Amino acid sequence: MRERINRLAKGIIDMETPALTIWPERMEEEIPADEVTRKDFFVTSGNGLHIKGLVYSSNLRVRALTGSFGGFRNRITYEIDGNKLEYGDQIEGSFYLVTNGGEKEIPYSFRVQNSASGKTLDRLKKVSDFGDMAREDFDMAMRIFEYRDFTRVPFMQDLHIRAVYDSLIGHGDRYGQLEQFLIAMDQKEPVHLELEGSRSREYQALDGMVEDQVVIRKHGWGYLPITVRIEGNFIQTMKKTIAPEDFEDDICHFSYRISPDGLHGGRNFGRLIFESAYEQLVVEAEASSILAVRREEEKKHASGLDVLAGYFKLRLDYESLCGEKKGERRSLKCRMLEELDQVRLVYGPSMELSLAGAELYELTGRRDEAMACLKECKEQILEQRSRYPSYYCLFQYVLLKLQPDREREESLKRLISKYVEEGSADYLMFVLYGRCWEEVWEENPGEMLTRMKVLYSEGCRSPFLYQQALNLWNGSPQYLYGAGAFELQVLNYGIRKSAVSEELSVKAARLAAAGKREQELALRLLKQFYSQYPRTEILEAICSLMIRGDCRTKEDFVWYEKALGEQLSLTKLYEYFLYSLPEDYGKLLPKEVLLYFSYQTVLDEDTRAVLYANLVTYMDQEDPLYREYQKEISRFGTEQILKGRISRPLSRIYDAVIYEDMVDVAIAKVLPSILKSCRIETGEKRMRQVVVRYEELMEEHCFLMVDGVAYVPLYSGQSCILFQDEYGNRYGDISYTSTPVLNRPELEKRCFEVYPEHGMLLLEACREAAKRSFPDEKEILIMERTMMRLEIHPLYKELLTGRIIDYCTRQAGSEKEEEPLRFLLDIDPELLNVDQRKELCDAMISRSYMKEAYGLLKQYYCKIEPENYLRICSRMILEQMYDQDDQLLNWGFLAFKKGYTDRVVLDYLCEHYNGTSRQMYQILAKAVGSRVETYDMEERLLAQMMFSGKTDQIDRVFSLYMKRKKTSDLLVKAYFTLKSAQYFLYDVPADDEVFRYLESMVYRTAEKEKLSTIYLLALSRYYAGLERLDGERRTLCQKIVDILLADGMVFPYFKDLGRHVRIPEDIMDKAMIQYVGQKDSRVDLQIRILPQEKEFHGDSMKRVYQGIFVRQKVLFDGEKLEYRVYELKGEQKVLVTEGTVRGNQQVEEEKESRFHLLNEMSMCLNLKEEEGLKRAMETYVKKTAVIEHVFELI
Repeated sequence: MRERINRLAKGIIDMETPALTIWPERMEEEIPADEVTRKDFFVTSGNGLHIKGLVYSSNLRVRALTGSFGGFRNRITYEIDGNKLEYGDQIEGSFYLVTNGGEKEIPYSFRVQNSASGKTLDRLKKVSDFGDMAREDFDMAMRIFEYRDFTRVPFMQDLHIRAVYDSLIGHGDRYGQLEQFLIAMDQKEPVHLELEGSRSREYQALDGMVEDQVVIRKHGWGYLPITVRIEGNFIQTMKKTIAPEDFEDDICHFSYRISPDGLHGGRNFGRLIFESAYEQLVVEAEASSILAVRREEEKKHASGLDVLAGYFKLRLDYESLCGEKKGERRSLKCRMLEELDQVRLVYGPSMELSLAGAELYELTGRRDEAMACLKECKEQILEQRSRYPSYYCLFQYVLLKLQPDREREESLKRLISKYVEEGSADYLMFVLYGRCWEEVWEENPGEMLTRMKVLYSEGCRSPFLYQQALNLWNGSPQYLYGAGAFELQVLNYGIRKSAVSEELSVKAARLAAAGKREQELALRLLKQFYSQYPRTEILEAICSLMIRGDCRTKEDFVWYEKALGEQLSLTKLYEYFLYSLPEDYGKLLPKEVLLYFSYQTVLDEDTRAVLYANLVTYMDQEDPLYREYQKEISRFGTEQILKGRISRPLSRIYDAVIYEDMVDVAIAKVLPSILKSCRIETGEKRMRQVVVRYEELMEEHCFLMVDGVAYVPLYSGQSCILFQDEYGNRYGDISYTSTPVLNRPELEKRCFEVYPEHGMLLLEACREAAKRSFPDEKEILIMERTMMRLEIHPLYKELLTGRIIDYCTRQAGSEKEEEPLRFLLDIDPELLNVDQRKELCDAMISRSYMKEAYGLLKQYYCKIEPENYLRICSRMILEQMYDQDDQLLNWGFLAFKKGYTDRVVLDYLCEHYNGTSRQMYQILAKAVGSRVETYDMEERLLAQMMFSGKTDQIDRVFSLYMKRKKTSDLLVKAYFTLKSAQYFLYDVPADDEVFRYLESMVYRTAEKEKLSTIYLLALSRYYAGLERLDGERRTLCQKIVDILLADGMVFPYFKDLGRHVRIPEDIMDKAMIQYVGQKDSRVDLQIRILPQEKEFHGDSMKRVYQGIFVRQKVLFDGEKLEYRVYELKGEQKVLVTEGTVRGNQQVEEEKESRFHLLNEMSMCLNLKEEEGLKRAMETYVKKTAVIEHVFELI
């Protein structure tokens, strides 16, 4: 700008200015929220001239990185500040370019968009729109669901919907979160599964791998994770889960294989279990392998023992009979013989069959048959003696019975003793050992029991072993010394056979009660003993074991109750009676229990609650025993309240012991959560927690579920309740019941009176206050306290803040208008939307909180009324002592444009504002009219107008500038240069003041030829337009013309100057064509003179000054010159002007000029007037001679 002014001051005229090309001409784009976005626009020169300029932005959120630029191609980078803006906000304004090529406005409009997903989010107006999206593309809905900006869509501004979303997001399976959200919003039903085909599969006699499928049909759309569990080693699957993509047309074909390698002999059972969040589908599978069957058959055939199973069963029954049951024993012998005969008939002879037959025949006295059987297997026994030593010893034992021999008997005893002592004996060998040493064992049965335990420890589980031990103990219970694993197994065997005597049962009970191992099995056996023999001793043992095992279930209660009924004296019996007391007991506890605990209460808190709850529910309060408990109950109840505990028993205690007067601050802090507690119960035992989120709060509360029950404080019906499983997945569609445990509204009221800062009671009061259309000051204070005390959800905070702002706005015109409303200053603008920020700002301004309103507007996007902009600016300008502040300048000008201003703001704008020439002139004009100090605004504006060429009001501005005490000569010269150029080059009218200044300057200059040519041209042309010139002006005009003629400058207006000063005749006699182009224009002149010439022909045209071209041409009377002026632009000629000049119009005032005489001679010649021709010729010769004599040729 300075360079431009300097050039003008020197009289240098730039005939051509840069042609601005701007791209884009208008900016309408989307920007992300909470980010600073950088973009560009371009200003280029269309005619190759260098551009210089300044750039201003009308909106401070849009800022050019540099305020000035220069060059042929200018890239202007700017930033858009999207911080603190919300989705849908609009940033509008314009860039203003002040350049040497003019002033331009570039409008812009930037709409805040969330992210790249904004267009998708724009379509989601209602929750049903999101449901439709999920139905069409579940994966797309999943991505949208996880977008950070999803919470900004319209339907997510609903408190309940937002609470459900916040409770689900980030917990458990991602797709499961979306599924539960859609279900909770009633956009879909849960997906259910159905098995098609049989639910049981059989695979018999498999000899290789078998592949099969389970067909599962899905009902409904959406996401349903399915877990596959396998029971059975023979079932193989490639997958452990079923994903949504495994379904085609809602059908999944789940493949599995049956592997023979995992099969054992006989029937194999397994299951395929398909589990979802809502159901469990089971496919039963049974399989058998042909290889296993064959191996089993071979094994059975090889051993030969399984075919004797019937015989062994009968033999076991025989061994279990006492000696006095001879009839039954004979019957069993017969049946055993029949069984062996049947086996022989079906399977044929075998070594095992012959040995069993020999032993049985000998037992029944049929010696011949016995000997025959021995002979039948003798050879095989001897061959396999080392493999089956017990068979060999049995063979020898039966043979001795049939053929007694003392020496062979001793030899057999030594052999059997050897096997037993080496530990390689089995049960059969043990029996033979006992029979050989029968007299020893009868005298010392303890040794026999010791041998039996050794056999058991070595893995022998023969029922004959159990039966032999049981026979011994039934006959001599005193030999039962303990209740170890062997003893319990024998007794268990005996219970199943109903063969345990009462005396043995009592003895076993006493021993089991004293034992420390195998208590679970012992307890089960004792309960069976008691069902057979309801003896006190057994009941006492049962209860002792249960107490020792900490058994506290309601099933255990029956035994404790029986023990009390039997008046048993057991340590901790009363305690465990209470521990296991069922919730539905429904009557007063036995008096002995109450008396017992009236003296000592070594109980945990839960059990004491059960005891005291029973008392307050079922005992008469006038009862002396109740009075003994009363003080302790009250103390206990108070302790539990202060701990914040709640359960069904505690609720009964609280209801009985709490009254209003005892509620102090300590109790009031915790009691509300107890009063609001509900018992949440569900049949879905897989649920581990109840999750409660209040719509108004940010935090959530989790409560542990025990057996499907949890006690949860619910302060309102506007709470979101979800259930969480062990994997962290949450569900909103679980069926449950909610039962309040206490109903004492008077206590709630009392708590709020005593401790009004209780969070949840405060929230409840706030909720009620917010429902009112016009809350009063007390309710407004409740809202404020609630926001300060609790972690309020932003949506609810927005609602409460709106109510507070509404209240402040209503109070603006009341008597309290001058009273400071402190809660205005505590409001967090971050939580407000655009409209609420505007209301807050208006309320602050109405209360004269200008500094706070200034800070709010400066940081956040907000549009307020122009008069409020004015009020803020006026106050803050004074506060800041008129220091420059771009924000205040911007707001002050916004108010000014809308017609709102005052002296302070006008003063500030005049001192600091820079913008377009039009904007600055409006400010200047208003300031002058209001008699406000304008500082240097006239100078700044005048310089800018001359720089940019925006000179509409430049004369008025110059006039104001010249009235100032101090002006710049440089600026004044530049102004007059500009005005001169405009007047001379572009025919722009100028005030006479301009020409008076030019006259004065030319008069004062001695060496006038050194003056800027434009001054001389403008002044001379001005003189040409005057009717007359006085003496001084005529003299000055002649000097100017002489200087111009000396420089070879001739213009058409010189002929008008001929009235005032002397102009050479050859100039006055010629016609002139003038064309004003650009400084670097190249022109081509085409002329023809009619009537002589028919075609146009080229002619020269002299550049006289800058872009002014002039052609002088002699025309005679009657001739007409037609011309066309072309500009050469590259290889093209462009017609720029055309016209006609007539010969008889050129010189009308100068009747006696030589040019006039030539025209007269031509006319007389044509009319054949000889006298006139002669007179004109004589006059022409005389004038020519005088001129030649007076003037020398140059």
